[in-house]
Amino acid sequence: MANIGMGAYHSMLNWSLKTSSIATPAALFVGLSLGAPTTISFSEIAAGSGYARQSMVFAAAATPAGSASASNSTACTFGTISSSAVISGIFLADSTSIAAGSMLWYGTVATLRTPLPGDTVSLGAGALGITLS
Repeated sequence: MANIGMGAYHSMLNWSLKTSSIATPAALFVGLSLGAPTTISFSEIAAGSGYARQSMVFAAAATPAGSASASNSTACTFGTISSSAVISGIFLADSTSIAAGSMLWYGTVATLRTPLPGDTVSLGAGALGITLS
């Protein structure tokens, strides 16, 4: 998941060019997408389907030769989902609200998942990686 959302574009440029001081988000939330998310579109599962964004914590970035990477240090579970839909993307945002907040990172899932009504979707610790190279 190394695609950078518009919220992170803006902050990264301002920080690296020293045009303003940037506060880190108060919290991070991971969400699921029905379509492939883009820099400007979450394609998020609808509210009211038993789905809600989940809080996420990341470990500090590691810096192997030629890149930097970080992964989630906590696990989370989405659900119980009340409707069937193909989950094809995932994103990291700075708000719990479907209608608010900035997308920071996004990507597609390695394996499409179609939960049945009553299913939950889980992400284990270390399952969500972000790498820059």
